[in-house]
Amino acid sequence: MKITSKTIIGSILMFIGLSIFFGGSLGGLIPTLIGAWLIYVGVKKYDKGSKTTGVILTIIGVLLVAQSLPFLLGIAFAGVLLYFGWKMINGESAKESSGRTTYMEPNTAPNMEEPMHTSFDQEWEDFLKKK
Repeated sequence: MKITSKTIIGSILMFIGLSIFFGGSLGGLIPTLIGAWLIYVGVKKYDKGSKTTGVILTIIGVLLVAQSLPFLLGIAFAGVLLYFGWKMINGESAKESSGRTTYMEPNTAPNMEEPMHTSFDQEWEDFLKKK
C-alpha cells in the first residue's frame, strides 16, 4: 500500500471519527504533541550549541510524553485491534479481488498450432452437420 497524504488524512479522520463515535476524548493527544515538539526543539537547540536550553526542553518534552504513555498505549492497542479486525473482515475478499485476471480469446493462446475445441464447439459442429 502506498502511503500518500490522502491515506494519512483518511486515517486521521477515521481515528477521530471512531474516537467520537465511541465517546473517547482526544485530550491526551495534546500534551503528547506538545512534548514531542519540545523534544524536537530541544534536540535542535542542543545541536546548534545551546546545550543547557536543549537539555531542559528535551527533559520537559520527555516528561510530557511519558505522562501520556498510558493514553498512547491505549491508542496503540485500539489500533492493533482495529487493524486485525479489519483484516479479518476484509482479508479474504481483498485477496480474491486484488488478483488481476486477464481475459484471452480461446484461439489466441501463444504457440497454439490448432484451435482449442471445447464441448460447445463439438456440439455446434454436430448441429451444423445435421442441417
